[in-house]
This record gives sequence, C-alpha cells and structure tokens, in this order.
Amino acid sequence: MSEMKKYMDVIRLGHKSTVEVLNDGDYILIQEKLDGANASFKREGNLVVAFSRNTKLSSENNLRGFYEWTQTLDANKLLEGVIYFGEWLVKHKIDYGTNANQFYLFDVYDEFTQEYTYFSFVRDEGKRLDLNIVPVFYEGKYDSFQHLESFIGKTELGVGGGEGIVVKNVNYQDKYGKQLFVKLVSDSFREVQKQKAPKDPNLKSAEQSAVESVLTKARVEKLIYKLIDENLLDEHFGIEDMGTILKQLGGRVYEDIAKEEYDVIKNYEEKDIRKAIGRTLPQSVKQIIKEKEAA
Repeated sequence: MSEMKKYMDVIRLGHKSTVEVLNDGDYILIQEKLDGANASFKREGNLVVAFSRNTKLSSENNLRGFYEWTQTLDANKLLEGVIYFGEWLVKHKIDYGTNANQFYLFDVYDEFTQEYTYFSFVRDEGKRLDLNIVPVFYEGKYDSFQHLESFIGKTELGVGGGEGIVVKNVNYQDKYGKQLFVKLVSDSFREVQKQKAPKDPNLKSAEQSAVESVLTKARVEKLIYKLIDENLLDEHFGIEDMGTILKQLGGRVYEDIAKEEYDVIKNYEEKDIRKAIGRTLPQSVKQIIKEKEAA
C-alpha cells in the first residue's frame, strides 16, 4: 500500500513560528491561494496513485472526479520518487467558472531529499506534462510586508476576488530543519475562517526596539566578566556555557538597564521589557562567544 504524504500546513503570516521566514533579500515566490481541494498524485510502477489531503483515493472515494482525472495521465511520463501537489478546483466559496474541475499544480515534493523543489522545477514539470500551473504573482527578492499585501484578493482564475496568497521561501528551514510556507488571506476569508489578520512577524515592538537600543555588546560583555569575577563562570567560557550565562544574566541585564538607562524604558511595563531582553540576549551572547573563539 502506498504511503501518503500530506502537504505541509501553510501558516498564517504573523504567527510566532513565521518570524524570520521572510527577510530582506530572500528569493521568494508569491502564488495565488486557490479555494479548492488539496490533492496529489505520484507514480508507482506503471500506476498513477492519487490522494486527497487526508486519504488515498479510489473509484469509490474519488474527490469529486479527481481520481478519474489522474487515471487519464500516462504513468510512464511521471517521474519516480516525487509527489505532484496541487489544487482540484471544485467549488467552495469562490466560483472558478470555466476553470472548475481542473487540476492546478503548485508544488513537487522530492521523496529522496524530503524537500519541496524550486518552482523552476515545478514549472518545467508542468509544461512537460501539460498540466495547469497555479498563477504566480511575483518571483524575486522579498521587498516588504506591504508589497505582499498588495497581492491579497487578486485572482487570475476566479470570478470576483481571490482567497489570498501563498508566499514561499524554499531555502528557509525552521529549527527542526523543515521548510515553512506562509499565507495571507483576504478579509472575507478571514471572517469565514475566523483567522487573525496577517501582520509582519518581523516587526519589532516598541519595547523590543527600546531594549535593542541599550542592550549593547559592551554592556553584555561587562556583565559576563562580572560573572567571571564572582567565580560564577570560567574565564575560558564557550558555547557549552550558554545556559549558565543566560540564567545568570537575565536579571542582571534588566537591573543594569533600569539603573543606567531608565529614561529609555520608563514608559513600558517591566514584564514586557524582561521579555524583550529574553528575546535579544541569546543572540548577543552567541556573537560574543563566536568572536572570542575566533580570536
């Protein structure tokens, strides 16, 4: 029996897990987010095996005609070891008119590398197999959150406005080594699906900006050497001492800033400043250790 690969969950931009998915200069792809049924197929010997998002399909469970459509494909033309993902345009909220009941390819998953391929490969496979391709609104360097917003609601296939967009930075991997794609949907879809409005996850809060302005490398180094003086840290500290350093420095950093830079933080809640320190301090300590080890 064929193992099924479910397409990744595409995360709302602004969720905490989407911080740093998109950064200035990253090469990104913006595709129209289609309001159909997620579907996929792959070659297995001389057969074409089809799936909905959650199950393997058959003539009895055919995803409103998708299974029958896949059986018209020539299995020998499909690449082995890849999964073709796309949208089967059955009517949900958006009317796709003459584009309904068609398959639109949006990704190819390489089972060997366990990664989604670059879109150039997806496009080439679509052309070779004579498949529809999900509309692409933009390919190039990430510009800004406002640039992304300009594409929300645009559609090349639907009657009226579109559902939203999917933004892909194929090179990004999270801390678990997994790719992560993000979405921004239109107001009408957010109301129906009870989603939060999209926002720029990299946008810093006022508290964060205030802390970063005073949490300098010199300040952190000063406090690290106080730990050494107090025999709380070995002078030959390294990355293995990160836990100890962060545990000892958290409260000290806040007290030092409150004492020397009170005017910068006086308008913010202490708990918010401490949270901002917690987000900023690890990167500063890592940089100091890296420079120390390279010296």
